[in-house]
Parts: sequence; C-alpha cells; structure tokens
Amino acid sequence: MNLKEPLPPLNAIKVFEAVARSGNMARAAEELHVSPSAVSHQIKALESWFERQLFDRQGRELLLNEDGRRFIDVVHPAFQQLRLAARRMQEPPGGRLKVAICPSLASTWLVPRLSAFLDLYPQISVELHSQRETVDLTRSSFDCALRYCREVPRGHVGQVLMAEDIFPVCAPSLSPITSLNDLRDHRLLHDALGELGVSSCSWSTWLSEVGVPELARSEGAAFSDSNILYEAACLGMGVALGRSVLVANQLASGRLIRPFDISMRSTHSWYFISTADKLITPSLTAFRDWLLYSGLHRTPNDGIRTAFQSE
Repeated sequence: MNLKEPLPPLNAIKVFEAVARSGNMARAAEELHVSPSAVSHQIKALESWFERQLFDRQGRELLLNEDGRRFIDVVHPAFQQLRLAARRMQEPPGGRLKVAICPSLASTWLVPRLSAFLDLYPQISVELHSQRETVDLTRSSFDCALRYCREVPRGHVGQVLMAEDIFPVCAPSLSPITSLNDLRDHRLLHDALGELGVSSCSWSTWLSEVGVPELARSEGAAFSDSNILYEAACLGMGVALGRSVLVANQLASGRLIRPFDISMRSTHSWYFISTADKLITPSLTAFRDWLLYSGLHRTPNDGIRTAFQSE
C-alpha cells in the first residue's frame, strides 16, 4: 500500500460511492456526467491504492465484496452529511435563532445594534435569552451564546468577538481625580459578582495589577448587576471599575469619564460560541459572520470623554 498519501484519491472515492449505490458503471457515469471508461479508471485507481478488489464483477453489474462493503459503510454516511450540508448552504438564511447572552451585553451592546442585522436578514427571527449561568450548548436548544470567558468551552466551537480593558470610571461631577492616590478620597463601587464570577473585575485584583494593592478596601457599595453598578457611577455615587465594552455608551455620551489613563487588559474576552453541528445552518452562520465581520463590534474612541483629554 502506498503510505505516502494519508487519503485515497478523493475523486476516486466519489466515483466509488456512486458505483456502490447504483451497482453499475454506466448509471454511475450518467449521474457523474463522465464516461463509463472514466468511471472504470477511477475504480481501478482506488483498488490499486488499496491493493485489493472492492467489487465482484458479474457482467455489467458490480457487486461490493467484503472489503468494498466495509469501506462503503464509512464512505456513504460521510457523503450523506456532505449532501445535507450542501443543501443547507444553498438555502437562504431563515428561521429563528435562540441566543443565550449575558444581560449586561444584551442591553448595552447587542440590542442597540440588532436592528442592523434584522434589516439585513428580515427572514431571520432572533430570540434573546438573558443568561448569567453558563449554558452547555451541546445539551440545550440554544443555537449560540455570547459569553465572557477565558477560552472556548470543551465540546464547543467559537471565536473571540471582543477583548476588554478594565479601568476606573466616574461621573464628571465627582471631585477631581488625577492619580491613583486620589481614590483614597472616594467611595469605591464594587461588582459583587463580576460578570459570570470573573475576579479581574474586582478592585483588589485591579489595584494589585497596577501596583497599589494597599488602596483596596471592601467598604462602599456593591452591585450584582453591571448595569446598576454603572448607573450608580453615573449618578456620582463613587468610582467603579469600567469594562470597556459595557461602559462604551456612557463614555461616549459623557455620563462617565475615565479620570486617568490607567487600564488593565482583562484575562477574559467576549466570545461567540456554538457547536459544530449547529453552525451548519445558514441562519446561524449569517449571524456569526455579522457579529465578527460587520465592524459593529468596534467601538471608536472618538467622542469618549476622559479627564486627561480635557485638561
């Protein structure tokens, strides 16, 4: 056997599958739009590669022998999957998508942009479900999830949608803050849970990363919902740790500012996550491609107010 090639000639496998189904070279040639001699040549090439016969010849009919039956048992299901995938790819995107998404990302990022997708694909319906808990898409009816995590969970497929930076934010009306030491004079607003329990959103972690762990303290106010946390910051209640994706709107409108230019890259990112079998559907691939390649996930810095820019 020729061991230099990891696979038999793929065109010969295609011809073999057609002959095995029809049991006749002429019928296979008609289906494949080639001559019977071309079919015969491909079958001989495949048998030469295996160094064994795959058919018993009975006149014009070809009957699979034991080796041929063992091979077609693997080849036929693979071709059926390819045919199914091809049909699905040729269908126009449509139907309903069921999306699991963190509440904070849904309200601040996806919903303001979703009409652009619905205008582009009016035949697709999107059903958003706010989920703080991690969803196992291999065992649920959700088509995909937008999740904040370190990596794609085992058994899933996905791509990074957005990285995220973490930095202090506050209302413009708060007393001037020009350095880390000024945080001593202000109430710290805490994310009680962090999105999905991410520890990098805690003040203690952030202050340790930027070199001033002694400034960490637990007193102040804590919120289990990021939207409420940032609203409290907008009202001047104290200083919060802003996550770049989630506070982009408040920064752009001027309700929040960055008092100084110090930030930390989060160990987590926003991911689009699904499963390989679900991504076969045209509607889901259209949604994924829109999220990844439309440019809507990019938040321009223009118009975002920071204290150090206004000085």
